[in-house]
Amino acid sequence: MAQSAKVDDKKLEAIAKAIQNLEFGEVHITIQDGVIVQINRLEKQRFPQKK
Repeated sequence: MAQSAKVDDKKLEAIAKAIQNLEFGEVHITIQDGVIVQINRLEKQRFPQKK
């Protein structure tokens, strides 16, 4: 069983920055061997449709 690892403040700040001001989109956090190794942010812009 994997041990519970403490997430350092730098990684928590990077996650908070990734979700800050994100109206539509996704944040993916990649973990290897119980350690955060990558954070991806996908932002979508949506435009109202005229009928």
